[in-house]
Amino acid sequence: MSDIDCGGCEKPFMLGLRAMQHDALEGVARDLPVQTVMNRLCLQAERLAAGAICSILSVDAMGRLHHLASPSLPEDYSAAIDGLEIGPAVGSCGTAAYLGKSIEVTDIANDPLWTEFKGLALPLGLRACWSTPIRASDGRVIGAFAFYYHSCRGPSAPDRTIVEACVNLCAIALEQEERKARIHRLAYFDALTGAPNRASFERQARAMLSAAVRDNSVLAIHWINLDNFKSVNDTLGHQAGDAALRIVTQRLSSALRANEFFARLGGDEFVVLQCPAKRDEDIEDLARRLAAAASEPIVFGSGSSASTSARIGVARAPRDGVTLAELMKKADLALYETKRNGRRSFSFFDEEIEARFAARWLLEKDLEQALARNEFELHFQPIVDLAKTELAGFEALLRWRRPGHGLLTPPHFLEAAEKAGLIGEIGAFVLEEACKLGASLPKPLRIAVNLSPTQLLEPSFALQVAKAVLKNSFSPRRLELEITESALLLENGATLACLSDLRRLGASIALDDFGTGFSALSHLRVFPVDRIKIDRSFVQEVDRDNKSAAVVRAIIGLARELGLKTTAEGIETHSQLRMLQSLGCDEIQGYLVSRPKPLQVFRLTERSAAGAFPALSA
Repeated sequence: MSDIDCGGCEKPFMLGLRAMQHDALEGVARDLPVQTVMNRLCLQAERLAAGAICSILSVDAMGRLHHLASPSLPEDYSAAIDGLEIGPAVGSCGTAAYLGKSIEVTDIANDPLWTEFKGLALPLGLRACWSTPIRASDGRVIGAFAFYYHSCRGPSAPDRTIVEACVNLCAIALEQEERKARIHRLAYFDALTGAPNRASFERQARAMLSAAVRDNSVLAIHWINLDNFKSVNDTLGHQAGDAALRIVTQRLSSALRANEFFARLGGDEFVVLQCPAKRDEDIEDLARRLAAAASEPIVFGSGSSASTSARIGVARAPRDGVTLAELMKKADLALYETKRNGRRSFSFFDEEIEARFAARWLLEKDLEQALARNEFELHFQPIVDLAKTELAGFEALLRWRRPGHGLLTPPHFLEAAEKAGLIGEIGAFVLEEACKLGASLPKPLRIAVNLSPTQLLEPSFALQVAKAVLKNSFSPRRLELEITESALLLENGATLACLSDLRRLGASIALDDFGTGFSALSHLRVFPVDRIKIDRSFVQEVDRDNKSAAVVRAIIGLARELGLKTTAEGIETHSQLRMLQSLGCDEIQGYLVSRPKPLQVFRLTERSAAGAFPALSA
C-alpha cells in the first residue's frame, strides 16, 4: 500500500482503511455470503472516499457482468447492468473487465464508452466513473470495482489507495466463492454429464418428500437403468460409452416438465422425481416419455451408432412408503420386475413384487446352505438302446430336497443358483456324485451329466473332470457330458479348448436340446460332439405333427451323415416310440421307460442291464 499525504487526516484514514480490510477478511474467514462481505466493503469504502459511490460486479466464465454490491445505487440501475456482456465499449466496468485495465471516465455524458449506457447513469446524477478490474491469482479477470462521482472528475490519491486495497480484498472474496462453487459442484453434480448426482438427488428427494407429506400429495420416484449400455462400452470403447451417457442425460433432461427433477445415480442408472403426481396416468406418461427419450438411436461423430433402451421402476409416496430409503428400495424392486418381465419398459411397485423378491431372497439363502446340509441328491433316468432294447446308461439329474418345500427340480432353483454364484460348487457336486455312483454300475453303462455354461468357462474344468473320474475309479469313456447350444455361444475359443481337452480325456460330448438354439449346424461343424439329443418339444409331437416329424427325420439323417449318435428325450407314448424306431433314432429316454429315480431303486446287475425292456416291444 502506498503512503499518501492527507495532512492531519492521515492517521484516521489509515485506521479506517485497516478497519475496512480487517472487517472484509473476517467476513471471508467466517464464510459469510459474498454479497454481505461486498456490501460492507462498499459502505466502508464510501465512508473513506468522500463523494464516491461504490459498485462491485463479478464476471462469469461467459464474460457477463453480475451485480454483487452497490448499496448506494438504486436497485433498478444495478438490475439493468446485471447480465451485460463485457466488451470494448461497455461503460467503464464492462470495458475494464474486457481490456483488463483500469478505465477512468471523467465525463460520462460525452465519453464514447458510455454512449449506449449514459441514459442509465445521468438521470441519477452520475457524471464520472472509474473502474478497476479484479484479477484472480492466475491472472483471470473475475470482476470489476467501480467508484462513481456526482461531478466530472477523476480519482484522488486517497481514492486510489482505497481502491487498491478493495480490489485485493474483492479478489480474495471472489476466489473463495469460486472455490466454494467448485466444491459444491463436485459434491452435488456429476463430473461426466453435468447432471445432479446422488447427493443432490437425496437432498432434493427429502425436500420434495417432506412437501408431499405436508401437502397430502403424491411423489413418484422413477428409477431408470439403461439396457445394452455394456455392449456400447465393449464394442465401441469407453469414450463412446461416456459420450452415450452424456447424450442420454441430455435427452432425459429434455423430456422433463415442471416439478420433475433429474439426477444420475452413477454408471447407467438415473432417477427422476415427480411431484405432485396427481394420477397414475400422469406417472405412466412420464415413464413413457423417459423410455422413449432413452431409446432414440445414438449417432457418434465418427459415424458409428448405438442403441439403448430404458427399464424403469416406479415407487409412489405415501402409498409405497414415507421415507426415502423405503421408496428407493421399492423403486429398485419395481425396476428388477421390469427387467425380469422383459416386455415392459416400466413397472409400478406392488406387494406381489415384494413377495416374489422375498421368496427369491429366501431361496438364495437356502441354496447357500444346501450343499453344507447335504440337501442335494441325484436321480437317474434310464437311456435305452432302441436297436438292442437294452439299457445303455443313465442321465444324472439334480434334485434339491429343500426343507418345507419337498423335492425340487432344477427349473425351480438353477436360475437363483446362477445369480448367487453357486453354479460352480453345485456343478462340482453333481460331477463328483455322478462319477461315484456311476462306478457302481455294471460296465459298459454310461452316466450323462449336464454342464452349465459357467463350468465350461472355468480354465481348470477339464482337470476337475479328470480328478473326479480318477478319484472314483470311473472310466472317463463311460462319462458323457451334456452341453446346450447356449453354452457354445458364450466364448467360442475357451469353450472349444475345454471341449477338446475333455474329448482327449476320453469323455464323450452330447449336444442337448438340439434344434431349439441358434446356429446349430455351425456348432456341429466347429465343436467336438459325439451325440445329438433331440429336444422333447419335437419328440412329443413327432407322431402328430408332420413338421415335427420332418425336423426329427432331418436331425437323425444329419447325425448319421456326420457319424454321430442320436438320443430322443421326453418319450411318453408307444406311438412316439414306433415313430422314432421307424426314423432310425439310436436311443430314447423318457417316462415311457422310467421317471428319474434314485439309482439304488433300479438294483442293476450285469444281466438285468443287458436284458430286454418288454414295455418297448409292446
